[in-house]
Amino acid sequence: MNQKKSLRNCPICQEENGEIIHTQNFVLPEGHPLSNGYDILCCDRCGFVYADTTVSQKDYDIFYTKLSKYEDKKTATGGGESPYDAARIQKTAECIAEFLPDKSVRILDIGCANGGLLGYLKKLGYNNLCGLDPSPICAETTKQKYDIETYTGSMFELPHSLGVFDVIILSHVLEHIQDVSTALTNLKDILDKNGILYAEVPDAKRYLNFYVSPFHYFDTEHINHFSLKFLEKLLMLANFTIIGRGEKEFELHSGTIYPAIWVMARLLNRKIPLNLDLDSELCNNIIKYLKHSEEYLDTQAIDELVLNCEKIIVWGIGSSTMRLLANSSLSQANIIAFVDSNPKYWGEYLMDKPIISPEELKKKTETILITSKIYGQEILTQIINELNLKNKVVSA
Repeated sequence: MNQKKSLRNCPICQEENGEIIHTQNFVLPEGHPLSNGYDILCCDRCGFVYADTTVSQKDYDIFYTKLSKYEDKKTATGGGESPYDAARIQKTAECIAEFLPDKSVRILDIGCANGGLLGYLKKLGYNNLCGLDPSPICAETTKQKYDIETYTGSMFELPHSLGVFDVIILSHVLEHIQDVSTALTNLKDILDKNGILYAEVPDAKRYLNFYVSPFHYFDTEHINHFSLKFLEKLLMLANFTIIGRGEKEFELHSGTIYPAIWVMARLLNRKIPLNLDLDSELCNNIIKYLKHSEEYLDTQAIDELVLNCEKIIVWGIGSSTMRLLANSSLSQANIIAFVDSNPKYWGEYLMDKPIISPEELKKKTETILITSKIYGQEILTQIINELNLKNKVVSA
């Protein structure tokens, strides 16, 4: 047993003590505001699993304001640009609509990204919609594309002119929040006294069922790992009563299925008695996922590049690369540059190596290493068919 007094209290029950079930490390680009590592704790009191990160909520807000990956219409989720994301958004909108027969209710989507969900709700006939996102670019894209009232801000910096809403949507938001308790308290200031909250998050209980790659679900951004039971407990502790719940799966990309859970809850003006006895199911399932990740961690391709001292360019500076740099021999490789599609990183550095655009690869002849398991085939197609490169390509 590896016990620890947490740096960050349990988001569900505020317990200070937990058991370390995994330590996740990253190598980040220079100036990156998030953490280069954290312990994953299982709460001693209730059994919730979360990242014990030292990063403050303010730092997370800065990250989503200045470095949001959701601005990129080609690769990001939330805008419905890809057929997979469009199908996911449609499924979510139709689920929400089942509980909202009145099309005039005032709806706020927090963390609206490029507005795909709001756009589909508008298509379903809802006419009193509003978006909120920390990224000014996402907020402006939503406003221009769908002609929907949109603001820049977060649950911790709510614009004064927002007003009150009948419905608030938190779709894949709560897993990113460092200070969950304060976030939900702040929402009550803008939610009608009998208002409805829709919350959807990844289903941590089923990480192993929908395995992608080693430690895929542990990245710099996802710091709360919910099961349906714990999502319900969180909302009930915040004085919500559950009026709907469910599990779902959606195709994140070709062949990659992502597990999620959702809860529809109504705000009450009274506290709800709740049993917070230890629930070990979530922790036990995540430990199985971790063991599977350790067993199937294969770095042979990277090890060979290191052994041969081969000059390489690493495609992508996302979570896959960050994990491999910290937990494999990749940091010892003869890397001359990193390439990424997000222009916010162009001209920046990772491990003292420049981060360049895909177009700049046309001047390079070195081997390209693809670290992404989800988008690997898509990146390879881009290299061959769009950039017309003849470089040797290796997949990690």
